[in-house]
Amino acid sequence: MNRTFTRHAFPSLALFCIALLFPRAIFAAIPKAPATLVAVAASGSQINLGWLDLATDETGFEVEQSTDGTRFVKIADLAANTITYQDKSLKSATKYWYRVRAKNASGASAYSNVANATTLVIITIPKAPSALVANVASSTQINLSWTDNAGDETGFELERSTDALSFTKIADLGPNVTTYQHTGLAPATRYWYRVLAKNTAGKSGYSNIANATTQDVAPNPPSGLTAVAVSASQIDLKWVDNANNESGYQVERSQNGAAFTKIADLPANVTGYQSTGLAAATSYSYRVRAVNAVGASAYSNTGSAKTQNVPLPDAPTNLTAVPTAPDLIQLRWAKPTGNATEIVIERAKGEGNFVQIGKVAAAVLQYEDRAELEAADYFYRIKAVNAGGESPYSLLAIVRATSIITAVETPHDQHLIYMAGRTLVVDLNRAVGAWVSVYDLAGRAHQVRKISREGRIDLSGLPAGVYVVVTDMGKEVISKRIFLY
Repeated sequence: MNRTFTRHAFPSLALFCIALLFPRAIFAAIPKAPATLVAVAASGSQINLGWLDLATDETGFEVEQSTDGTRFVKIADLAANTITYQDKSLKSATKYWYRVRAKNASGASAYSNVANATTLVIITIPKAPSALVANVASSTQINLSWTDNAGDETGFELERSTDALSFTKIADLGPNVTTYQHTGLAPATRYWYRVLAKNTAGKSGYSNIANATTQDVAPNPPSGLTAVAVSASQIDLKWVDNANNESGYQVERSQNGAAFTKIADLPANVTGYQSTGLAAATSYSYRVRAVNAVGASAYSNTGSAKTQNVPLPDAPTNLTAVPTAPDLIQLRWAKPTGNATEIVIERAKGEGNFVQIGKVAAAVLQYEDRAELEAADYFYRIKAVNAGGESPYSLLAIVRATSIITAVETPHDQHLIYMAGRTLVVDLNRAVGAWVSVYDLAGRAHQVRKISREGRIDLSGLPAGVYVVVTDMGKEVISKRIFLY
């Protein structure tokens, strides 16, 4: 071998020393390529390789694999002088290509020939199907579905039972089938099912057991429907239950006997219904039918009735009228009984006729008559009203001319009514006795006391404001405003 030294002494010397220490690394030749590569499938997951080692100076071998015969990937580095290799963990029934080359410090040889083999087909018992579901479709059909967990089954076997214990095969199905419609069944009957997968290696375990009950036939229609009005807003219905398989009843109503609308869904075995919230003095028609999962029966006969008239409300009671200001008389009455919707207020002055002065909802129990009051007698009466008409009038409430408040009085010449701090002092000139009442401006009485000639009434519990003191001595009534601070 000719050696050429550069003009730089140090690099040449270094190269010379490396050559002395590692002569093969510098001067060894690339090894010869292995030959006669053979690939043999050993199982469904292993291919064995063998080749001829034509090199004497290799440091090892590289084994490469391809799944398409074109693109290779190294799968193993082997020691020198190795001539076999077992490629494991492969897919069954799959073709693989291989090539091998030798290598040493100088590089890698050319590749061997390419050899291929196909892993064996492994036939095992298929996995059992799962998630079997049974859904009823009608009175004679149940639909089944399941999950296919196997990729190597040749078919499925479907079995049925009527007691969940003894099963009988009812169908042989092809591979990859996951549904079945079981027809020709008896109505209202429960069935249990299970399914397995099979191939030439055997049968899988069973799936879960699923069950369903076929639907019943439509129920018999009810009969003998009657309708009876029990009030102005309610009609009671009754009928005969002729079915033993209904899940409930539907009640329909019409106001013209032709166009019916469902008004109620009732449970099974019910034979009556109260139709409420109706209009008074109105005719209604009804019909009823039984239902279950299959459908509805024919309708019953039609029953009709007319609601009663609305009863008149009761006359209002406990009407009171209290003058509380020069322009205000406060009216109050008891809560009306019956079914009143409004209260009508009427007033007459002196010998005049009654005229309506107001109207309030039945829930309102007071009324303020605001007007420039004259020194005259005022008469009040009220009546209750609803859709049926008007009640009788209440008893009269009378405000005498002598009790009309015309101003805030100064102390009376004969009688003294005044405040001493928060104490009301009433000093009558004559010892005739009197009833003393203290009203707020809303007409509410806060104190009612009977005195003989002189009385003191503690008003410290009342809030600040204007109040009216009415002193009734029988033949004489004094009304006076007071101020609490």
